[in-house]
Amino acid sequence: MSLFKQIMILVTSLLLITLFIVLRINFNTAREFTTNQSYLNAKNLANVLALSFSSRPSDDIFMRTSINAMFDGGYYESITLIRHDGNVIYKKSEDLAIYGVPAFFLNHIDLFIPVAEARVMDGWSVLGTLQIKGHPGQSYKKLWETLKQLCLQFLLLGSMVILINYFGLRHLLRTLEKIKHQAQKISDNEFIINPDIPKTPELKKVVLAMNIMVQKVESIFNRHLEDLTRYQELRYKDHITGLYNRSFFVKELAHFIENRGKKSQGQVILLGLTGMEEIELSGDRPLTHKIFKQMAKTLKKETESVEDALVARLPRREFAAILPGSTPEKGLAIAKAAISNFLPGLSHEKDLPDSIAVYGGLASYNYEDDLGTVLSKVDYALSKARTESHGTVRRFREEQSQTAIGKAAWKTLIEEAFSENRFFLTAQPVMSGADEFHREVFINMVDRKDVQYHAGLFIPMVVALGLASRLDQYLLEQSDRYLSNNPEHTLAVNITTEFCRDRLAGLWLRKFLTERKSLQDRLVFEIHETTLIRYPEICIDFVGLITGMGFKFGLDQYTMHDASLNLLKKIKPSYIKIERDYLEVFDDPEKVDMVLNALFTISASLGIKLIATKIENEAQRRLLADKNITYFQGHGIAGVVPLRDKNE
Repeated sequence: MSLFKQIMILVTSLLLITLFIVLRINFNTAREFTTNQSYLNAKNLANVLALSFSSRPSDDIFMRTSINAMFDGGYYESITLIRHDGNVIYKKSEDLAIYGVPAFFLNHIDLFIPVAEARVMDGWSVLGTLQIKGHPGQSYKKLWETLKQLCLQFLLLGSMVILINYFGLRHLLRTLEKIKHQAQKISDNEFIINPDIPKTPELKKVVLAMNIMVQKVESIFNRHLEDLTRYQELRYKDHITGLYNRSFFVKELAHFIENRGKKSQGQVILLGLTGMEEIELSGDRPLTHKIFKQMAKTLKKETESVEDALVARLPRREFAAILPGSTPEKGLAIAKAAISNFLPGLSHEKDLPDSIAVYGGLASYNYEDDLGTVLSKVDYALSKARTESHGTVRRFREEQSQTAIGKAAWKTLIEEAFSENRFFLTAQPVMSGADEFHREVFINMVDRKDVQYHAGLFIPMVVALGLASRLDQYLLEQSDRYLSNNPEHTLAVNITTEFCRDRLAGLWLRKFLTERKSLQDRLVFEIHETTLIRYPEICIDFVGLITGMGFKFGLDQYTMHDASLNLLKKIKPSYIKIERDYLEVFDDPEKVDMVLNALFTISASLGIKLIATKIENEAQRRLLADKNITYFQGHGIAGVVPLRDKNE
């Protein structure tokens, strides 16, 4: 029961008790007054009759006539004339009947009407005694009317007091409501400051203490957020150009290759600068920096048209770009455009030597490639280009079976898979000790010849054909079917960027979630960090739809990017999946410990679970477990297996 209700009940109870006591006192006073008034009236009448009877003591007819007249003209229960020897001379009475008063009032209210007496004299002798008893009906009527008026007045008074008390308490407890709201937001991992400081000293101290606590927690959160951002910049950014460095480039390329979406196929460009020996010998660092910055600017501009493109600066005066989902022809065009637009951007530099030349290498990557192989291919292509003239771009060529399938053939293959239901699901669990947290679902395809295709092979074409939303709907429907038959499991489904951006898909999802509220604790949605960074507003709306329906979501392939770090407070995922490479201890254990502590503090303050992925062996799991990570995913924990019903 709320404090407001408790106070209202207490005040109302005290008010009712007080009103009852006052009502009882007033009623008893009115009853005593009515009784005394009835007695006085009877006493006065007795004295008058006794005096008149004393003037004619022997006239019985006069006495009887006077008594009858008084009885008929008044409101009495009885009038009795008694001789001094106790004999009744005359008595006039009637049956006691009271009208106009409820029976319960008569049964519960005792009204004693005393008998008034007066002596009738015969000279100096006492002739007898006259007794008059007033009728209680009149007194009961007066008491009943008095009680009704008192109850009405007290009802009005009590209602007014209760209303005044209600609004007064609302006003006084408004501060407590704000404190309660602030406490709820803190429990929901949100930091809000209460600007309304009450004047009541006790409440004022509480509000100020809460605000100070929130400010301290938020400052700790922001400080750790800054530490993570600074760590990202120090570890993965080139301080001259602002581009990513080789470490991040290699990690992201590996991430793209293993991606089960449209990023799993694409092109890698490697550009190399030569002829800078003269500038380096002269020690003209500002000019060197300008050249590097110009190359970074040019390459970033030429890759803007490629979604999720990544540009990096490598050692040995080299620059690289990853173009996910791009064709070799587009990769060649971008590389040549970057080279041709590079030197014109430095035409205003008078000290620029004529010996500077730029060469390019290009290689394709896909889901089945090895990271080292891809890097070797693009390095080889660049080496071949350097043996030729300035501006040459060489592409590494090889025969590839799967990727040689044309767009028309892919379309036919995918459409057949939809119509003949030749997609199948696999899953990999996330474990915490011996307990399964959930199973991440992957979709695969098999053709009529029983050749299986991983998602990384056909998803890029699914996206290119505009079928990504349809495939996500299929994935959700199949997950729903599985969960209906396996209530002990929880599935996590990765949602594509295209599905998040599709308005019709959003309407379909709302209907889907509304009809499957029983799956709120067993169906989890995941979105990629890159989707969040590229389309933050769309993702916020998408997350609002999911959480508004009572479902949970997580962030997959998290890299601690500064843009996504700043959005964590807004979206507050249930968990984030971060690859082992971003959590490993490298050359500076103290820095890594600092980063992990900052990451743990941020995630704990927002109620986010950390899941380490790509765990390949027990040693890696144990190393991260020592860093207080408890959720793991990878082939070293559990492999990817077909998702089948338990009865199959």
